[in-house]
Amino acid sequence: MGPYYRGTSQSTGAFFDMFYQHPILMLLLAVGTVAAGFFMLRGKKSE
Repeated sequence: MGPYYRGTSQSTGAFFDMFYQHPILMLLLAVGTVAAGFFMLRGKKSE
């Protein structure tokens, strides 16, 4: 593992390692965040 793991715990390092092994998870996380923000904004405008 690289130097960016030095200040992190083992579980945090495993979490980031999972993203490097499965890049599609990063895409799904980004899409989910955008979708959640879209629905929150849409809900606020209708009130």
